[in-house]
Amino acid sequence: MALDEPIRAVNDTPDKVVDIVCDCDFLWSMAHVFCYKRLSEEVNDNEYNFLDLYSARAKRIAATYARFYLETEENGEPAKRGRYYWMALGAFASKTVACLLDDPRVQTSYFVGYVGGEEYLDHEDVANGLTKGNVWLFLDIAASHWFYNTYPDEFRQGMYCETKRNADTLEKPIKEVTNQIPWAQEVLPKINNFQPSAKIMQGFTHIQNIEGLLEGSAKKEKIQSEQWESLLKIAEHEQYAILQKVIYNDPEFSYWAEFERHPLVPSFMSPTYQLVFNHQCTIDDSELKSVAPDDLIVEDYRNRMD
Repeated sequence: MALDEPIRAVNDTPDKVVDIVCDCDFLWSMAHVFCYKRLSEEVNDNEYNFLDLYSARAKRIAATYARFYLETEENGEPAKRGRYYWMALGAFASKTVACLLDDPRVQTSYFVGYVGGEEYLDHEDVANGLTKGNVWLFLDIAASHWFYNTYPDEFRQGMYCETKRNADTLEKPIKEVTNQIPWAQEVLPKINNFQPSAKIMQGFTHIQNIEGLLEGSAKKEKIQSEQWESLLKIAEHEQYAILQKVIYNDPEFSYWAEFERHPLVPSFMSPTYQLVFNHQCTIDDSELKSVAPDDLIVEDYRNRMD
């Protein structure tokens, strides 16, 4: 998948001069290029192929989220570390997806399903669902943060590009690449072509508040309160506007989520729903992990948020 068309379009001959309109659509296209490069391998000069391995994508996503939180991503500002609070949670969540995809029980179920039939035990729907949700959430959320990092004046002021995001109005080469991303034709209508929800805009309002507090002499408790509110609003956006519509409402994915709770299904057959605050997939220290309650209905938005 080549991502170099926008460059070719303006630099195909030496000393060529071309007027470029840097409107919101152009800047959002650049944000998408950032995301696609993070999930790709460079195969030639400025030409990239999208990663095939599901778990590798999840690890790339986790690493990018971590860099955003730590302010080491493109155009990050170390003095503002802590403003992207959701990104810390997102890094551990995407790492968890990678761990699930690499889990021997999920891997083994592919073979069992192949031998016994998909209706018997085939978690391919689960792996596809986890990957689909993780990738498209990344494209949604990372592009917004990159835009805010890189063009803050145009994001909320100036051209007020935050409200003008739309997959249909991206630069033609980037729109074509977007439509080639796995599950694009299925997902884009469900997420309203990336048009922002009220929740994600509220989340960035709290991010701006955090920036102001970090620049001043605000008390730690005030900063933490704004961090929590930013995390919550962005979590509501990503869990409902993206993940609920992309995977949890999918009958095939929700079937397997319900199947895992069946009283006749041994608990050891399914990975534990837990968030481990460490680079490892599991750890004994209870203070470094959050384990979901046994009665979690993962496909239910409100139950999952609680």
